[in-house]
Amino acid sequence: MEHRRLRTPDTSLSAARRAGATVRALVGTACGALAVLAMVGAAPRLHVPRDAAVIRHVLGLGAHTGDCSQCHSAHGDDQPIVYPNALTGPNDNSQCLSCHPTLGPGESFFGNGLYLGTSHGSDPRMVWPGPNPPMRVELDAPTKCLNCHDPHGWMDGDSLVPHLALAREEKLCLTCHDGHPAATDVRTELAMPFRHPVTDYQGRHEGANEFQPSQFGVVPLNRRHSECEDCHNPHVSRADAPGAPAGGDASKTTLGVSRVVVLNGAAGSPPTYTFIPGSDTLTTPNAEYQLCFKCHSSWTTQPGGQSDLARLLNPANPSFHPVEGVGQNSGVMPLAFVPGWSAASLTRCGDCHGSDVASVRGVHGSIYPAILKRSSVTSPGSHITTPDELCFSCHAYGVYADPASSSIERSQSRFNAPAVTFGHAEHVGTAQVPCYACHVTHGSTNQPFLIATGRIPGLIGYTASVDGGTCTSTCHTGAKSYTVNYGR
Repeated sequence: MEHRRLRTPDTSLSAARRAGATVRALVGTACGALAVLAMVGAAPRLHVPRDAAVIRHVLGLGAHTGDCSQCHSAHGDDQPIVYPNALTGPNDNSQCLSCHPTLGPGESFFGNGLYLGTSHGSDPRMVWPGPNPPMRVELDAPTKCLNCHDPHGWMDGDSLVPHLALAREEKLCLTCHDGHPAATDVRTELAMPFRHPVTDYQGRHEGANEFQPSQFGVVPLNRRHSECEDCHNPHVSRADAPGAPAGGDASKTTLGVSRVVVLNGAAGSPPTYTFIPGSDTLTTPNAEYQLCFKCHSSWTTQPGGQSDLARLLNPANPSFHPVEGVGQNSGVMPLAFVPGWSAASLTRCGDCHGSDVASVRGVHGSIYPAILKRSSVTSPGSHITTPDELCFSCHAYGVYADPASSSIERSQSRFNAPAVTFGHAEHVGTAQVPCYACHVTHGSTNQPFLIATGRIPGLIGYTASVDGGTCTSTCHTGAKSYTVNYGR
């Protein structure tokens, strides 16, 4: 008697399925009482039949090991209603909810009420598409737990897939989130040159019970990873309302996942961290950056050369992009920003990082380094700056980079005519100096105005004054002082 294990679908199978190709299921020989129970009433057949020994083996490895009578009747005729597959109840989510009503230790299911508010729990397209296991075809297939889970367990290769899932880690999610049946095509995003390493590692993610910095860090063992469940809870995640999220709020697509809250100290110092589990959706603020800080801050141990964003974005710093709090320079002129942005705006990580395709949401992948939405020069060398670069998503190109713009536009920058003869617009547009030569991105622990020093070419030193400043650079002989158009 031979049993051939089913393997999870790969990209080629998914592509074949989308093109309408048929994939024949592998079939093993069924025998024994357990196998008979597994097939009773299964018309059309939803799973490849598995013999009793295989079911016992898989059950013994998983969370449902024990008495089959938890879900099945021995003969069916001892029940008030005889259900297919000799089940003790309807073959729907109520069977699962009889044991999983609310959150358990290390689980990500927080109750049916939250689940029903998700697309997984309400969208008629939410049906396992196959081919391995075969697609679900029963009339009430949409939104069933069985679209992602097998109560007996499922094997890939020689190992049990965790969480009773049909496939391991991203293979489960990408079976649907490749444009069919889900509208989102995350698979393509994760194939971009710059992406979160979702497909790079297997077995590092420990599920919803991760709470130690070491589970996200490079020491004592390298556990750096980025799985779908690190940012999304399939039982809680839901679409945002029109116009949301506002300010720095986290998207509801990330609701129900863990995050890190910070208590900031002095400029340049790392904050005090508090880990918030995914089950806590009430502690405020529930901000997007808190999710990112699980990996991109000194809460954990980061790879060499990676910035501690919690330290750089500290609102106590001399300058920072307004991620954790509104910027200090409330007097910046309105026309210095593109429409929709102002000195009172908050910036979310996703405003700069994400897909280079405007219609695609999420920080999955991009053609640009650091998963940026637009190109951003990271060299101080001579560069012709164009309006489609990242900085000009928020800052007005005509103000900061175009010497041919009107005098009214250019006056919206403090460092421009009329106070300064050769200011922002001329440095960038005429001398071809990129923003990177003089400015940092996230924040500065020792300089105002996001000033960067030490880059070649660039600034050697900078000192601010009440009405301007003095800079020493590799481009000019000696120090140059200037005055500004208006105070902040």
